[in-house]
Amino acid sequence: MELPPAVDGRTHPVDRIIDKYLADHKVARPARADEATFIRRVSMDVLGLLPEPDTSAPDRAQFVAATLARDVEYAEHWLTFWNDLLRNDYAGTGYIDGGRKQITGWLYKALLDNMPYDRFARELLAPPTDNSAGFINGIKWRGNVNASQVREVQFSQSVSQVFLGINMKCASCHDSFIDRWKLDDAYALAAVFSDHPLEIFRCDKATGRQAKAGWIFPELGSVDAAAPQPQRLQQLAALMTHPDNGRFSRTIVNRLWHRLMGRGIVHPVDAMHTEPWSADLLDHLAVWFAEQHYDVKKLIAFICASEAYQSRSVAGAEEEKYVYRGPVARRLTAEQFVDAVWRLTGTAPGSPNGNITQRGKSVPADKLTAKWIWSRADASAAAPAGERAVFRRALNLAKDSPGGRGVVTCDNACEVLLDGKPVAKSDNWEIPLAFTLPKLKAGEHTFTIIATNGGSGPNAAGLFFESRLRQATGDDITLASDASWSWAAEDKPGAAWKPAAEVANQAVWARVNDALRNALGQSAGEGGPVRASLVTSDLLQRALGRPNREQIVSM
Repeated sequence: MELPPAVDGRTHPVDRIIDKYLADHKVARPARADEATFIRRVSMDVLGLLPEPDTSAPDRAQFVAATLARDVEYAEHWLTFWNDLLRNDYAGTGYIDGGRKQITGWLYKALLDNMPYDRFARELLAPPTDNSAGFINGIKWRGNVNASQVREVQFSQSVSQVFLGINMKCASCHDSFIDRWKLDDAYALAAVFSDHPLEIFRCDKATGRQAKAGWIFPELGSVDAAAPQPQRLQQLAALMTHPDNGRFSRTIVNRLWHRLMGRGIVHPVDAMHTEPWSADLLDHLAVWFAEQHYDVKKLIAFICASEAYQSRSVAGAEEEKYVYRGPVARRLTAEQFVDAVWRLTGTAPGSPNGNITQRGKSVPADKLTAKWIWSRADASAAAPAGERAVFRRALNLAKDSPGGRGVVTCDNACEVLLDGKPVAKSDNWEIPLAFTLPKLKAGEHTFTIIATNGGSGPNAAGLFFESRLRQATGDDITLASDASWSWAAEDKPGAAWKPAAEVANQAVWARVNDALRNALGQSAGEGGPVRASLVTSDLLQRALGRPNREQIVSM
């Protein structure tokens, strides 16, 4: 489509479409949000976390990019959105007796890696491993259930609702009264999943007819009903994510617009047959998203870059016929509210409930730059038991840093201080310790590490430290133990500071290399305390609106 001309220098495609819409509807453009509002909105929308009180964003695009680069916090926020939509939880019906399975580990990693959305959908629809199979398997209810709640029909309902914005629940009992979907359509999808002949039931009464596996948009292709189930699922996944299936991209674009702007372009978001308030906007975003290879973070950044997103919010008053006037004011989700309380009070739980073996990304082997250091190079062979060395390194920050993460271990024990304040303490070199670095002002800062060799006789001694400090541009500043550090026997005025030495045989501690990379990448450093999205629902969260995930909840 040809975009409307830009008005008043507002060149972003979203603004060009919306500005024409506002002019056609004789609605004034909303004013631009102030900086504090913009920062708070981006932080809450992208990370689900309140910003630091004095966070600044001299360049809004850079702030959005830097916020999206916080992979762990991003993943742990959007986990809530997808848990609701994919019926994934950590406790509840079916988990005890094996009638339901978590996909948390797979989902967490998919979000952390920003898996392209078309691949994301394919791995859910035709799972390459058992890790993502819980979504299509649904819930095996105890005892006898209505025919519309057997697993095969759950599959039909869930796939239609999540990926196409179609309500197939009515059509699972009888021909729908609200749209064009028929009982046979619902059962055709159910038969794609079924591993046995599937009889069609109407209003819970057997019809004597057998369902035949099929696809509901035959103009895009078909599913081979005679093929084995894994092959049918792969065919369905290919049809669902086919480039010509515009409903697939429009549905997720609409869901993300709703999440960022407070109301869908099509509303409700699970009724994609409903007329959008701007078909041009929905089409443009859907095509753009597909052209970007279904990169969800790029789509979020694209929307956030628009003046429409950066406008002041408006009240969400219902109208007989909706007219867009600006982003709609929104409540915090239960998880956002609880995260805010936990962070302000320091009361977050110590560990997550989801089946996540590691929070965060492992740092690639070639990205770990630190060296094991000590007071002399031969310490990898033997150093006196009880020997103490204090290591020091200055860091001059040109700009404020919002904080970061680090990892430390010492053979045998150490304490890390930043500007004289304790940051981390390690007493088991075989279990590297990940830690959080606080927000730092521009200027000079000093890391001091008090290291002690243990044992009852001469043995290997070494210190390993590496940190990443974030910058507003999205880049990290790396500070790692190496020969640029200084050491002294004691940290006191007049101490004789000398250059530290990289120990001669780094391989002495090679068996903890993987643990070091994992620890540096994990959320204990980057994402901070455990998030509400990773723990079982409690009374407070349920009172605040966290849903029962036995059903899909999209709004």
